[in-house]
Amino acid sequence: IVVDGFTSKNAVATTFDTLIATFAEFGLTNELDKLRDFYDSIRQRAEAATTDEARQNLLVTLYDNFFQKALPKKSSSLGIVYTPIEVVDFILNSVEWALRTNFGRGLTDKNVHILDPFAGTGSFLVRLIHSGLIAKKDLKRKYGANGAPLELHANEILLLAYYIATINVERAYALAVGQSAPFEGTVLTDTFNLNEDD
Repeated sequence: IVVDGFTSKNAVATTFDTLIATFAEFGLTNELDKLRDFYDSIRQRAEAATTDEARQNLLVTLYDNFFQKALPKKSSSLGIVYTPIEVVDFILNSVEWALRTNFGRGLTDKNVHILDPFAGTGSFLVRLIHSGLIAKKDLKRKYGANGAPLELHANEILLLAYYIATINVERAYALAVGQSAPFEGTVLTDTFNLNEDD
């Protein structure tokens, strides 16, 4: 899933494109041919996912399986675990309820900043955008479109997850408002170490 212009505007995407082009010079395309059946299987599953929730579930499952199989030590050391979509929705609605009940404000209100400290594939922000908890009239402001200071933030430590999360949030936003815009709120960082002196 690629949002209009993402690969030409995002620094990580342009680096990936350059890397893929460089690898192609050394025969990587021959190695990719061996994976064609796997890619075809994923493509078929993606085409069968017709709702946003189904697409998010597919993406989370594929991403989780990738890390469990390809990088089991990294997955274990970083505690890579993906939250089921139903739990994401429950958490978002619970936060909205707690904000309204205790502070008289909600996720849609101005100056209420939302941070996903471990974004993974961006499920929390994507589900938030689709949930209606942010009023459509407020979404451009929260997103940081048209020069507004953004109020949606996501941190991720893994480069691939950062890349996927950014694409997912941009796609969700484009579907919600009918126009694409780059998402500047994803930061490639270790949330646990943000307050370290060094």
